[in-house]
Amino acid sequence: MKKKILTIVGARPQFIKASVISRLINKSYNSEFEEILVNTGQHYDKNMSSIFFDDLKINKANYNLNLGSFSNISQVSKIMVMLEKIINYENPDLVLTYGDTNSTLAGSLAAAKTSIKLAHVEAGLRSNRYGMQEEINRIITDRISQFLFCPTNYAVENLKKEGIKKNVFNTGDIMLDSFNYVKSNFFSYDVLEKFNLKNKNYFFTTFHRAENVDDYERLKNIIETMNYLSNYKDIIFPIHPRTKKNLKKFKIKLSSKIIDVDPQSYPVVVNLISNCFAVITDSGGLQKESYFANKPCITLRDETEWEKTVKLGYNILFSPQNLISEKVNIINSINKMPNDFPSIFGEGNCGSKILEILKKLI
Repeated sequence: MKKKILTIVGARPQFIKASVISRLINKSYNSEFEEILVNTGQHYDKNMSSIFFDDLKINKANYNLNLGSFSNISQVSKIMVMLEKIINYENPDLVLTYGDTNSTLAGSLAAAKTSIKLAHVEAGLRSNRYGMQEEINRIITDRISQFLFCPTNYAVENLKKEGIKKNVFNTGDIMLDSFNYVKSNFFSYDVLEKFNLKNKNYFFTTFHRAENVDDYERLKNIIETMNYLSNYKDIIFPIHPRTKKNLKKFKIKLSSKIIDVDPQSYPVVVNLISNCFAVITDSGGLQKESYFANKPCITLRDETEWEKTVKLGYNILFSPQNLISEKVNIINSINKMPNDFPSIFGEGNCGSKILEILKKLI
């Protein structure tokens, strides 16, 4: 009898991660598993959601909650109420969550409260900043999960320090599976022509975290730095809806040299990262994707859950609070980064490892 997996997604990175498992179930594991896909609608902009289903060949969601934007507490509580009804109706064998969003936390709590087994993909990540919403979400989810799939040995060690040792697996990073799939199937230099960019002569940048874009001083510092860097290299800047709203609200102007565009499909993003000079971001996912593409990364944060990339010298943290005085060091820092990128995120077979483990244990 097939095991029923209820997958919870709601934000851009989760669509990308979930596509790996969905494709594998459809192609190779359809006799063992049935997947029920729930899209919470946490990212409600079309450019942030539906295009990922089309490009990454994910089945259309069985349930669309059409949630939209609310405060953190309201968002989690509303998702939980809706998920309870779905879980009671579908009676899945497992709830599968990804990453560290409010959809992750809501799905995890709903599974625990309805006594359904819970699996967390990308378990064990820690930025060691408790007030960070994503950190709260990932810590709680790890505490109540029955199966924890870690992207690195570092994540496994984090869980050990917290006393979590049972059913903890280093499966590698599921984003690497997806990145490799897209690079094999959608890679093209036509993307550069579309945006009038030259290979290895531009920054790919995007940022969206609340602590950066909701704070006037931090956002102003970031944009002033980008405007400065645009004198040396082209910059392509897919603007997250939250960032776009706050640029308008704070009346902060981009340089005319910066190519600002709507959020792009994942295949376009992979192409732009693969051909850029360096990545500038506050995104956890993009820090990894720059590493997959062997590109230097400047992270606009005070800390990162991908500490190993910093220790190895491929990722440098720049605090937006002090960015103005540090901006002249960015290009020099990039030029000094090493060129060899050792494999620290697995071999690109995370999805099959996860399904083989679940086949045996649920």
